[in-house]
Amino acid sequence: MKIHFIKHSSFLLETDKANFLFDYYEGDVPSVDKEKVLYVLASHSHGDHFSEKVFEAVKDFENVQFVLSDDIFANRVPEIYRQKTTFVSPYQTVALPDCEIETLQSTDLGVAFLIKSNGQTIYHAGDLNAWVWSGASAHQNRQMLEAYTQEIERLKGTEIDLAFVPLDPRQEENFSLSMQLFIEEVNPKQVVPMHMWGDFSVVPAFKKRFPQYAERMLNVEADGDCISII
Repeated sequence: MKIHFIKHSSFLLETDKANFLFDYYEGDVPSVDKEKVLYVLASHSHGDHFSEKVFEAVKDFENVQFVLSDDIFANRVPEIYRQKTTFVSPYQTVALPDCEIETLQSTDLGVAFLIKSNGQTIYHAGDLNAWVWSGASAHQNRQMLEAYTQEIERLKGTEIDLAFVPLDPRQEENFSLSMQLFIEEVNPKQVVPMHMWGDFSVVPAFKKRFPQYAERMLNVEADGDCISII
């Protein structure tokens, strides 16, 4: 597999059978094999996860399929792509030619994705995150933590090869919470940090805080990074 980091939570993932574009809203889409099907996934309608620019960005791909959270209204999809678009809600499974996609409930808006393709399982969290804030009440933070934990517990026992998980510096001391809990509860083989708002210092900071997980976290250091993995 090859991972192209575009920006924020947007990645293009190349696999043997298909390519997957996650949560695109701006930036350059890497040049990849256009003979493979391209699945374009958007976890929700927030402007840092979805933009109508995506349709222009993938216009050169003939074999493209869109899987969009159903809070993205159909009128935002150009008519030429509507036959190629599947709208999904939480806890839904969609069978497509080269993959099967399951959804989870976000703790913010929309869905998270669990993708099974060519014997591999990929997870992209969208905004499914433990949104614990220093300025929120203890009650709010406790409820959020419970909601996040309950959701990722659905993934227990699933062998995840690659997971894209938020590592958000705006949460200050709690920036590492979602990543820590996800690794401890789900035990993915490899994780990719995202939703960092351009502050890549949280990657080494997480590894310093949790050295036991450092080897399984892939380094993301700048927009446009490309990582090849087995």
